[in-house]
Amino acid sequence: MQAGCREWHFVCSGCGLERSTLEPRINDLDTIDEIDREKALAPIRDRNFGVLIEWIGNDVDPRATTARRPRLLDVGCAHGWFIEKALATYDALGLEPDEAIAARALERNLPVRSGYFPQALGDDERFDVIVFNDVLEHIPGVVGVLKGCAAHLEHGGLVVVNAPDRRGLFYRLSKWLCRLGRSASFDRMWQVGMPSPHLYYFDSRSVGKAADAAGFDLIAERTLSSIVTKGLYARIRYAGNVSRARAAVLTAAITLGVPLIRLFHSDISVWMLRKRGA
Repeated sequence: MQAGCREWHFVCSGCGLERSTLEPRINDLDTIDEIDREKALAPIRDRNFGVLIEWIGNDVDPRATTARRPRLLDVGCAHGWFIEKALATYDALGLEPDEAIAARALERNLPVRSGYFPQALGDDERFDVIVFNDVLEHIPGVVGVLKGCAAHLEHGGLVVVNAPDRRGLFYRLSKWLCRLGRSASFDRMWQVGMPSPHLYYFDSRSVGKAADAAGFDLIAERTLSSIVTKGLYARIRYAGNVSRARAAVLTAAITLGVPLIRLFHSDISVWMLRKRGA
């Protein structure tokens, strides 16, 4: 790893993986109003999760699910938004390490278990699909996590990684600004000071290398929209580190620039991994 834009930021010269030495502090640090966060992220999550469930359905191995509903695990399920949509098609379970957020999901009678992956699972629990929605980039040891997935997948099972992409326009702009001495946007992209900061920024090459090392094949790559104008102001503001005036200016600029923004690589990619030999 080579030194990057900040003292905690590093880049692999071989595969392009970007990583940080930021420390997760789940259950120890409370800096986010979860009600505001839910309102801010709901529009984009609602849109993208519907698309993602359709894509997953196209890649689930039909041989494994002819006599039953396919089983799906959502790792780091937060408030259970993805689980809510998945339950129409899947026998779904969510894992959430933040105890307070898991409790909120349980209050809504969602099938959510408090704990970390894979420790919160029984040795004999198996799934057809394991999903990481904006989660894998927060967990130390990507290859080890994927090996843990292999141990809990049925034959023909999928791992779905929905994560920020280092090739995205907004991330690249934040790096450019950081090199000019303006690091606020870059720090926000890495969620500095939040309970679960980013430990990685992926692209297809780094995901492919991690998948190969864990015994998976990268079978598909797609992008999801990173901009939904509905709720954009709330999304910019929810972390509490952007003023109202600046958030209003950014909202207006991004909204006007949406047609141009869509010409560039999205900041959100989805990678489908299938266990090798399954």
